[in-house]
Amino acid sequence: MERVQHRTTRAFRVLTFSLVACSVLMLQPNDIRAAQKIPVPTPRPDQERTPPKNEMPSASAAGTALFSGVKLSLDDAVFLGLRNNRTIRSAYIDRTSQKFGLRVAEDRFTPQFGISGNVTRQRIFGVDSTTIEVTPGVSLLTKTGASLDFAWNTTASWQDGANEFSSAAQIGIEQPLLRGAGFDVNMAPVKSARLGELVHKLRLKATVSETVATIILAHRALLASQQELQLAQAAVDRSQDLLTITNALITAGRIAPMEAIQAQADIERQKLRVLQAKQTVETNRLSLLDLLALDLGAKIVAVENIDSKKVNTSIARLLPIALSERYDYMGQVYVIEQNRLGITLAKNEQLWDVSLYAQARLGGQRGEGIGSNSIADGAAGLRFTIPINDLSRQQQLVDATASYQNAELQLEAIRSGIEMQVRGTASQVNLLWQQLAIAEKASELALQAVVIEKAKLNAGRSTTFQVRSLEDSLRESESQLLNARIGYLNALTQLDMQLGTTLATWHIDLKD
Repeated sequence: MERVQHRTTRAFRVLTFSLVACSVLMLQPNDIRAAQKIPVPTPRPDQERTPPKNEMPSASAAGTALFSGVKLSLDDAVFLGLRNNRTIRSAYIDRTSQKFGLRVAEDRFTPQFGISGNVTRQRIFGVDSTTIEVTPGVSLLTKTGASLDFAWNTTASWQDGANEFSSAAQIGIEQPLLRGAGFDVNMAPVKSARLGELVHKLRLKATVSETVATIILAHRALLASQQELQLAQAAVDRSQDLLTITNALITAGRIAPMEAIQAQADIERQKLRVLQAKQTVETNRLSLLDLLALDLGAKIVAVENIDSKKVNTSIARLLPIALSERYDYMGQVYVIEQNRLGITLAKNEQLWDVSLYAQARLGGQRGEGIGSNSIADGAAGLRFTIPINDLSRQQQLVDATASYQNAELQLEAIRSGIEMQVRGTASQVNLLWQQLAIAEKASELALQAVVIEKAKLNAGRSTTFQVRSLEDSLRESESQLLNARIGYLNALTQLDMQLGTTLATWHIDLKD
């Protein structure tokens, strides 16, 4: 009887070990897939899209349960941001006012037409009278500084016993000889307005570029948080599988029952990470929806390619690109040109005000009691104003010169800052690329260690504590790999911003 019982117990243990081995073999492929699936968005929209199976979230049952909603790629997010983002829309509204300001400045030498007049009804000493006066006119400023004024004054009055009517053309011409004279002086306000328009366009590009970069980073933040959630859920699944193995070993009498309690505690700890990851996903989802000006209740899932590649970060190549494309640098160059025009105007203000002028009035007048008379008046002469001790005009030149010198210093500071940013980010990109390679290798080794340790546990040469420790190391290495990939791509986006090439990278052509 004892032999039969011994044989029965031995057969039960063999069967239990077989089940444990099968469980280990079933877990290993799942662990490998979970470790290898770490999709990360690509920094270039024109790269080939990978097949849907390589996109985040995972196509596994767990991944499908975790994420539901409309899939939103990085290209889609940028497109929606360009169309809906409130900051970009506000910038375009401002451009309407700015462009009209340029139109006003360029209208400086266009003839200005107008009509003035009045109708008066009055009673003086019991005599009623009515007067109507209409004066259409035109004024013109030329690029030499000469001003031309023309008006046609027509007046009609009616009163008891005396009706009068007069009509006369008035012409006035004035040409400055010193102050206000010359093409450069009179075109300076127009040139300054045109430079200001170029600055406004650069600011629009800067606003759009910064917004696009913000959307890219927000999309990747959502993508990373979704992946973190998936990794946390995969850790829960592995802990539950380890609990199954632990219960089988306890049943076989190979380990103490208290090992199951430790495994259950590990499961609860992993579940807490899942809840924290879900909260992060929700926060990042709301941030992205707000940037895209979409319904905050919309369910979206960030998806993107996992490819990343090393880029050329040679400073000799990057710095000239930054100096030719950076909006702040080019804008400051235009500001210096505006200040140079300001010095031209301030110097002209130091001159005497000397002008030649001519006036003429031609027309006729008729009325009861005065008959008809012709009008032919004219005058010409030299007008001048010579200030003796007016320091206010000298102050204009001093201020204009100081502004110009400060603008040049500011340009040097901007150039130095750009070089420092480009060098720092280029170095960061190189270091992150090295970290990415190390993180990928570490993740692979951590996965192999878990697989090997489970096999040792099945053979009775390890403990569940050791397996749990290696599982924690695997979870940490997976997070490090995800952070390394996201960090590298975000560094490329930052480098794009510092080079001023974000719009060119994404093939965005602003329609202004």
